[in-house]
Amino acid sequence: PQMKLWNSHPRVYLPIESSGWAKCPYCGAEYTLRR
Repeated sequence: PQMKLWNSHPRVYLPIESSGWAKCPYCGAEYTLRR
């Protein structure tokens, strides 16, 4: 069966709390924590 694009990325924990920023090691997406 074909896998949907959104489901092809593994679930990962990104430690964003300490620095307020994290980058996904799989796809390179960058996330910034808003407080």
